[in-house]
Amino acid sequence: MLEVYDFLTTSQGLAQEYTETIHFSEDEIIYQYDWSKNNHFLLMRQGVARIEIYRKRRWEFDTFISIDEFGGIENLIKNRLFSTNIKYRIVAASDGEALMVDREFFLDHMYANPALFHKVLENVTLHQIMTAHNFREKKSPLKQRLADIVLEFIMFASVPIKDNHVTLPFTFSEEIISSALKVPIHHIQSILNFLEKEKIITREHEFEVIDYVRLGKLSNLNPETCRNNTFGEVDLQEAN
Repeated sequence: MLEVYDFLTTSQGLAQEYTETIHFSEDEIIYQYDWSKNNHFLLMRQGVARIEIYRKRRWEFDTFISIDEFGGIENLIKNRLFSTNIKYRIVAASDGEALMVDREFFLDHMYANPALFHKVLENVTLHQIMTAHNFREKKSPLKQRLADIVLEFIMFASVPIKDNHVTLPFTFSEEIISSALKVPIHHIQSILNFLEKEKIITREHEFEVIDYVRLGKLSNLNPETCRNNTFGEVDLQEAN
């Protein structure tokens, strides 16, 4: 079985010319959106990163990307149909590794392989669905919205769920949740304290969900859907 990375680097000569492996440390900026100059995709190989959007003179957390997910998805638009001053960046949430891939090289491989094409569509669609869900639920009770966002992070970060328990392997803070939900941090602290008291989460050492099932009951998302939609490998070889 070939993973996306293996498929893009099958030819060593072409890979050396059109790709670059980068290693990053926590809080390092690994990708910055530039509408006029950027011509690369970013493929995550190891670790977790967060996408931040520049809004009202500050960077705000948006979502996570992890192994086999892509940055630079704006490069799917071949013609610059409109101009925009949107700014976003991808910042490492843990140590890790990524592959910078030339835009045309990536697109050629994507169009030539249905499985890779489908994976890109799945990636974009799932993030869009979650964005729409969060917007629709913005007036729902904060406890539900917070549970939604934790399940979303678990899914996008592809964190394994073992024995009803999840440990987030990166910095997951009140500030991140507050930024994602656009809610004052003291409200977030109140809900997190409640979840700790109910033994649903703990923050003693790391942010841990110690009762995934009960967290799912607070959410408007299906916890089994989030469990089953963590991004995995794609058999690109078979698709050829």
